[in-house]
Amino acid sequence: MRNEKGLSLAEVKKLQEQYGPNTIEEKFQSRTVLFLKKFMGPIPLMIEVALVLSMIAGKWDDFSIILVLLGVNIMVDFLQEQKAHKALQALKNTLSPTAVVLRDGVFSTVEAKGLVPGDIVKLVIGDIVPADAVLVEDKYLYIDQSSITGESLPVEKKKDDTVYTGSIVQKGVALVRVTAIGRNSFVGKSANLVAQAEREEESHFQKAVFNIGRFLIVLSSVLVVVVFIALMSRGDSLTEAVRFVLVLAVASIPVALPAVLSVTMAIGAAALAKRNAIVSNFKAIEELAGVDQLCVDKTGTLTKNKIAVAEPKVYGDFKVSDLFTYAMLASETEHKSALEKAIHTYALEHGLEKDVGKYDIDKFTPFNPTNKITEVVAHVGEEVITAVMGAPQVVAKYIDDKNISGAFSLDVEEFAQNGFRALGVVREKNGVFLPVGIIPLLDPPRDDSKSVISDIKQSGVQVKMLTGDNSAIALFISRILNIGTKIINGSALHRGKQSEISGDDMEIIAKTNVFAEVIPEDKYHIVDVLQKHGHIVAMTGDGVNDAPALKKADIGIAVSGASPAARSAADIVLLDNGLSVIKDAIDNARMIFARMQSYATFRIAETIRIIFFITLSVLIFNYSPLTAIMVILLALLNDIPVMSIAYDNAPVSEKPIRWHLRETLTIATILGITGLVSSFLLFYWLNVSGYEIAIIQTLLFLKLDVSGHSTLYLTRTSRKHFWERPFPSLKFFIPAFSSRIIGTILAAFGFFMQAISWEAILYLWIYSTIWFVINDQIKVGSYKLLDKIKEYRAKKSGLKPAQVSG
Repeated sequence: MRNEKGLSLAEVKKLQEQYGPNTIEEKFQSRTVLFLKKFMGPIPLMIEVALVLSMIAGKWDDFSIILVLLGVNIMVDFLQEQKAHKALQALKNTLSPTAVVLRDGVFSTVEAKGLVPGDIVKLVIGDIVPADAVLVEDKYLYIDQSSITGESLPVEKKKDDTVYTGSIVQKGVALVRVTAIGRNSFVGKSANLVAQAEREEESHFQKAVFNIGRFLIVLSSVLVVVVFIALMSRGDSLTEAVRFVLVLAVASIPVALPAVLSVTMAIGAAALAKRNAIVSNFKAIEELAGVDQLCVDKTGTLTKNKIAVAEPKVYGDFKVSDLFTYAMLASETEHKSALEKAIHTYALEHGLEKDVGKYDIDKFTPFNPTNKITEVVAHVGEEVITAVMGAPQVVAKYIDDKNISGAFSLDVEEFAQNGFRALGVVREKNGVFLPVGIIPLLDPPRDDSKSVISDIKQSGVQVKMLTGDNSAIALFISRILNIGTKIINGSALHRGKQSEISGDDMEIIAKTNVFAEVIPEDKYHIVDVLQKHGHIVAMTGDGVNDAPALKKADIGIAVSGASPAARSAADIVLLDNGLSVIKDAIDNARMIFARMQSYATFRIAETIRIIFFITLSVLIFNYSPLTAIMVILLALLNDIPVMSIAYDNAPVSEKPIRWHLRETLTIATILGITGLVSSFLLFYWLNVSGYEIAIIQTLLFLKLDVSGHSTLYLTRTSRKHFWERPFPSLKFFIPAFSSRIIGTILAAFGFFMQAISWEAILYLWIYSTIWFVINDQIKVGSYKLLDKIKEYRAKKSGLKPAQVSG
């Protein structure tokens, strides 16, 4: 030890001024500022435009409804953002609250946040390491650092070895010198990566909603200007023209789009909650539908993070009961190590502990890192035995027969190649040491890991295992779980700046099934590279070392028993052991995606249908087919009831799915145009037949209402015909059908419009139904044409059809 008295108080004060506190400080922004920023997003701005237009038009009922929708969307986004800051707080909380430190020659207990580089700290069994440090004396520590580095078994630390902040001392007493604190520590660097991932976060869902909204706003704006010019040119007053186009603009802006999609995801989150999977970020549900890469942490995720004994091997006339009797005699009676606890657990579970009590212990030599063994001398009656347990390569030297010793060493090597850590046991008999057996140890897989991995791979998702363990252990677990055998160490990855992604890295990562001896930066880098090459990535984990990658991934999943840092960084937190809920979550997400895509297609088609219809009608017939109040009523009837689409039955895709906006906009536009044709033909016939304008407007209002919700039954089945499975659920069918009934009642009794006869209503329903069947045939044919175009483009480019953008 360089300084036997430790730092002086004056030195400590100077270093504290230089390095600051031993904490993970996050950059603070007031909640008010964060809240106000939410009003500046693309979707909120879109809704705010509708809000201002309603106010200008004096439509206070519309103003109130839109204001509520805006408030809901803002609050949901704001509450989700607060989750990100919890990740940094949880990382900060992993620091030990106090430490025993040597200063001015005196040991005293101080708050860990007051430590500085150079401080001498005393660590004993059970302590949480308060800062990154190195051992400064010839002693040893056994450290559990599974939550920091991902290594499943305790690690022995000797002089000049580094111990990491947040790891736990399992055995030993030693002095260490602090080398790094706060954000400069190993955990602190993880916090920096979490913060970086937060800054870069933008979901595919957000991009899709923004693009849909932008398309509708641009289209609506152009047509609103055309209508305004037409109204002014025909001699309408400026007041009436402005009032009408403002109402038309309000109706064309999809104010309920974010709310409907959020409700759909919230219901999906509630379904997962019943499986004890808590969703902290609704957008992750939609993202999960498109996941094509699942990066799985091994320790604590695929495995139990608990040392267990595998099938032991015995020699000669010795029995398994003999092996565990001697092993238990050669174990500590108090302060057992994790390995000794595993031996006792196995013995108790298999009834192998019965003979231990027969022996009286005469001498016990505890484990020390120099000779790596424990030794016990015991007797029962006149029989005296000497048993030695420890590192197999050391124990092998006790075996007198070289042939037996050689065979023993080969068996040890075989266990090591299969990823086992092993303990050897020998016993002295008649002055000769004989091998009793080998006790292999490992962190066993969870019971359902193999079946879940198989199910996920069958869903078109590639699985990659990431672990801090060595290659032998990683490959052994991977073989058991059928993940794959292509393995590399984390050191083989390029660890340059995150922006400098090389093609070599992508090629390596794409072909690799298992990554061994990885550090948090490697996990983050693997996720980052996959994302930059167009993959949607999910990451599972449980430790501090997983937090950056969990936050960086499109979907972070914290497994049962995860650290606070991992839970806070994740989008989904599993409360039960096992991973089967992940497969359920993927299926659920794909159903939710189908519902959202159905609604988005419907809403785009409806906007095109209504605004084009009004625009062309004003230009051709010189008057509007709908009154201002009818436009608002249609907007409300279209948006509010169809939130029930969140409860609809939906197909589960057999492969990852994602937004193909070009395809969605194409199908929606086609359906919008066919709807426009049917409406315009009716309008033309009514006009030339000499019906009163008020009657024509009521008939067209009802036609648009009935046909509009019929479109939902087309979009919900995607490429299939409307009569094919899955059939609509009652929770969806009743509200959607009720909306048409409400429109019918308004038209029949003349609420807000001129009343029409029930006979006219019947004919109009028949007309709308005929067009519904025609539109279904057009929709299916359009999808087939688009698929053929994809196949042609794929053939020309040498890609698979699924790889061609929609």
